[in-house]
Order: sequence, then structure tokens, then C-alpha cells
Amino acid sequence: MKSKRKIRRLTIVGMGFLTVDQEKKGHEVYLTNISKGGIGIYAHKPLKAGTRVLITFTHRDIEGERRYEDQPGTIVWCSRCGSVYAAGIRFMSLNP
Repeated sequence: MKSKRKIRRLTIVGMGFLTVDQEKKGHEVYLTNISKGGIGIYAHKPLKAGTRVLITFTHRDIEGERRYEDQPGTIVWCSRCGSVYAAGIRFMSLNP
């Protein structure tokens, strides 16, 4: 089946840190995939669509250096998936 997505998505496995707008305390999340437009996560609590968030994660750049990213975004969807919640975050701005 051919994907209908406009932006290519990369599957990843890792940890990130999610801070929900208006909350002082953030929490760890599992990262599942990423694209220029957003990121997929698993969280231990439900997230309301439309909520603004800040997702923090690390990755290696093209030279192999570790880079830290803080990406503001918005929760687009969230659904229960067993004992966790799967969610999609749309980044506020597209970074190359």
C-alpha cells in the first residue's frame, strides 16, 4: 500500500520529554516516528487534541554530533493503546 503522506516519516525508537502548556512539570514519553512536520509518541497519560506542548529529544546530526531539540507543537490526536496513549504532535514550525 502506497503512503499518502506528503512528508516522509522516519521510524525511531527513543525517549523524549514532554511539557504540556500551562503545566510546570513535564514527563518522559516514548518516541515512535518523526518527520519535518511532527512526531509520534507514546505517553502514560491522555493528551487533549489542540493542547500546546514542548517536546525535547536528542538525535545525531549528519556529522555524528549529538544535538538537543526543543520543538513546540500541538497535540493533533491521542488514543488509548493498551496501558499507554499513542499521540501525534504537529510541530509549530517546519525545520529542514
